[in-house]
Amino acid sequence: MKIPFLVCHDYGMGGNWAVIHADSEARLVQKYPWLKVLGKKPSWMSSQEYDSILSTQAFDVDDAPTGWLLAAAREQGSMP
Repeated sequence: MKIPFLVCHDYGMGGNWAVIHADSEARLVQKYPWLKVLGKKPSWMSSQEYDSILSTQAFDVDDAPTGWLLAAAREQGSMP
């Protein structure tokens, strides 16, 4: 059973946020070691912001990355 993990990719001048569904945090970190995995929604993030991330930037750890996640993976050398 996969659970949602809120993650952030800090690219130096900002960050990209996503929710990645994975069966464990270890599996998520194994595939994307450069992402910061948050244990819970930060206090400054509204429920509406989290829901927006969940509806527009949700990924499955077992699927091929797309969008900014793919670009970041390539930048990190995780993808050809």
